Amino acid sequence: MSKNHRLHFISLFVLVLALLSFSLINAQDSLDSQPLLKMLANIPNSSLSRTELYFNDRKAVEMAYPPAKVPKDWAEFKAMSDAKGKNAELLPVDIWWRVWRNQQSALTARYMMTSDVMPSLVGFDYFQIEQEMTYGTPPAQTLQLAGHFDLDAVRAAFSSRGYTRQDKDGLEMWCPADGCDSGMKLNMADRNTANPFGGELGRSQPLIIKDGTLISSPNVTVMQDHIDSATGNEQSLADLPQYRAVVDAFTADGSLMQAYFWDGELIAQMSLLSPVSVILGERATPELVKKYFQDLLKTYKPIPAYQLLAFADVASDSEQIGEVALVYSTEADAKAAAEVLPARINDYVSIAIKRPLTGMLKDRRVDEPQIDIVNSNGKYVVVIKLATRKATPEEIQQFDIANTNTPDVTAPGLVYRMLVSAAIQRDLGWLSTVSLADLEAAAK
Repeated sequence: MSKNHRLHFISLFVLVLALLSFSLINAQDSLDSQPLLKMLANIPNSSLSRTELYFNDRKAVEMAYPPAKVPKDWAEFKAMSDAKGKNAELLPVDIWWRVWRNQQSALTARYMMTSDVMPSLVGFDYFQIEQEMTYGTPPAQTLQLAGHFDLDAVRAAFSSRGYTRQDKDGLEMWCPADGCDSGMKLNMADRNTANPFGGELGRSQPLIIKDGTLISSPNVTVMQDHIDSATGNEQSLADLPQYRAVVDAFTADGSLMQAYFWDGELIAQMSLLSPVSVILGERATPELVKKYFQDLLKTYKPIPAYQLLAFADVASDSEQIGEVALVYSTEADAKAAAEVLPARINDYVSIAIKRPLTGMLKDRRVDEPQIDIVNSNGKYVVVIKLATRKATPEEIQQFDIANTNTPDVTAPGLVYRMLVSAAIQRDLGWLSTVSLADLEAAAK
């Protein structure tokens, strides 16, 4: 090889290294700037963890609804509550509370009223939590917390309860006296509702401390999956392009405060016909069931099956937006879904409350759904945006049970709450991916 060729090769090699370094830095910056993505990076890509995911970002409320401020601790929250809006210095905390209390994805909210006991039990105050994620299927659900924790205080609290620190492939894990595999044991005599890591059932669950994040599941297999993911022996959800694409889509319009994901078996259920007895009730005779499907066939247009379904609560400078995301691998499938969805939204009647979806949206001051296709990470995300005007701080303070003269604006979080409530009640027929062939077979 000549000298010039060697220099050219070395230059190319240096350039490749520089590009790789830049790419890695960008990936890390993306993780650090997106709390949702950072938490997804801690979740193993396993069937036990990815079925159903709830994400809540308390700090994002500050960016979405300034001058909202998260209470620094339980004492400040209680002082705000006792002041009943009469302490001007605590009004930012009051605004934060009025926004956050409407949220649907903070499953630890039931522990808030025991926050004064939590420091001695788990080593942190409830309001030191900045983001949380609950995922998996009970009884093996995992809780992941991120925040400004004093980790030495966490270690001391767990040590005082008989936990010991163990090194699991370089990862710090704390195990109860009966061992890391004893997290599923129930002991109602030890029930303590101030312990978010299984305390409601008297459990002593193992705990992983990783990069200032706390992760706990009662299932030892799930905990081992987390260890394998942290050591690179198993993919995380942040490694999957469909999850990254959803994060990109949800964070493009403003501050993402909460999200809810369906994957795995829940997605598969969207391609199954719902029991007509749920819709027709006692009238569900074989003849009426057959006629129901025959009538449905007259206007039915299928949408392609999607890889991932997600919901989000986003706030821009002027709007609060409930968003729905459907992830596809091809642009053709995404376009096919986007073409059908407007009619689906217009025609759908809730099976839970027997009301048209359009009426429910009108009640929440959503005028016209907007449907976009976002191309990201090699995926095509159909994003349905249900937007309404964002309440001002002054209007937020007027939302109160005792106040009958509420402002002419939708309270924060209510559009998202409607979407997640529908998902929990399996009232998402307008997103069904039932095939035309299956519907034709049911109509025979």
